[in-house]
Amino acid sequence: MFEDIYFLNAQKALEVASQLNRSEDGYRLQVCYYEGEKLETNLVNLVHLPIENLVDGLANGIYNLPTVINFDGLELSASVRYQIESHFNLSIHQAKILREQKNYLYAQNFKNAKLDFKEPLRFYLMGHVQTRVMRHVAKNIADKLDEMGFSVYFELFYGIEDHQCIKNLSLFNPHVCVSINHLNNEHLNQEVYNMIWFQDPMDILYNKSEIQLRERDYIFSLVPMIDERLEAKNVPFERQGFCVNQTIYHQNTSITREKKIVFIGSSYAGTLKNTENEKEAVKKLQAMFVKGETFTQETISALSNDYALDAGHVESRLIPYVARDFSLLELCKMQTKYRIEIYGWGWDKYEQLKPFYKGILAYGQEIADVYSSATYAFAPHQQYTLQQRTFEASACGTIPIVYDCRDISQEESYEDALCYFKSLKDLENILTADVREKNFNRLLQNNTYESFVKKILSKIKSNNVR
Repeated sequence: MFEDIYFLNAQKALEVASQLNRSEDGYRLQVCYYEGEKLETNLVNLVHLPIENLVDGLANGIYNLPTVINFDGLELSASVRYQIESHFNLSIHQAKILREQKNYLYAQNFKNAKLDFKEPLRFYLMGHVQTRVMRHVAKNIADKLDEMGFSVYFELFYGIEDHQCIKNLSLFNPHVCVSINHLNNEHLNQEVYNMIWFQDPMDILYNKSEIQLRERDYIFSLVPMIDERLEAKNVPFERQGFCVNQTIYHQNTSITREKKIVFIGSSYAGTLKNTENEKEAVKKLQAMFVKGETFTQETISALSNDYALDAGHVESRLIPYVARDFSLLELCKMQTKYRIEIYGWGWDKYEQLKPFYKGILAYGQEIADVYSSATYAFAPHQQYTLQQRTFEASACGTIPIVYDCRDISQEESYEDALCYFKSLKDLENILTADVREKNFNRLLQNNTYESFVKKILSKIKSNNVR
């Protein structure tokens, strides 16, 4: 495990910072502070801090404190090194005490601040660069709020931040926070509205801990799987499906649409444990998928019992793997007139997919352009059809091919916009038939970020605040 470092040699700091050393889970990034002239660089983890400002700079900063000093590139005697290191350690100790005091004051000020709801509403949102979907969802909401005339602070975390520090949040003093997948409510003023949108099977939904809500916490659930977990914990919620940002995702008419089917998304193979019991359960699920059988809660319970597997693991790991990885592998075996292109993380691990794998796309324009070039977008999910990729593809004029889980998803059907398949035979039939023109208007109009923002505003208005 790395340590955060203070460098006396700027070039050495640049060299180490460029390695972008991260924790095993990817969420923590090594911070490299440095002395000397400021370097021209875009590295977020390379922080210029002259040594004469060390204590004040660290005490007032928001990044993790360095724990060691680095002398590489400097010719210093042992006694001089000892003196510098002793001074450094004392400075870090002083900075830590001051930082803790300031963090406490920021927290207290925020907790006790008075909010005037006659002012234009201020919204705070956050994201982490290592999340592949959540950060973009949060940013899309922030952009829509900004477009609608609200004051917005979107804070993007890189993993170098001191998580005890809520300096930026406290100074902004929002009326409303919007949180994706996390409560983030322990430090909030009781007057602050907190809109929490659960989109993934987070630990807090599955463990035995109680979900502690404030009076102004409102929960939104993306899909039935999350509904069930919230219901099991007696947490009130409202359904909110994915939304589409048509400022980013729209048809690029300068790109020729080809006879092509594209898949954009990550492989789930890395989430498997590959135990013998798990392998047998996956074989069973694959056979069910081929025949078009439904993955019900009864199925999940039976597999959990038969193969001594955790039901949550079956539901959130094994079935998604079959619905995505297995179906994509089977698609690539089919004889079809459509060229197949695969984009995303993890697919390079499959030898049989190498002819189809095209790399990783950046969120936004790159994805939109690929969709604009294709006839179909393959977007299977075992529990819901109206996922992010479904909307993004539709907005770009590409027909989504989705796994038909309507018997358990309780979603509205958009047969005028989507192609549904339940079995591999259904998928073959879609790809051998003539293309049927689709109308995406209703699908896109019903699932906008503006409608979600209006839902948030209605919660606030219902409390006679505005």
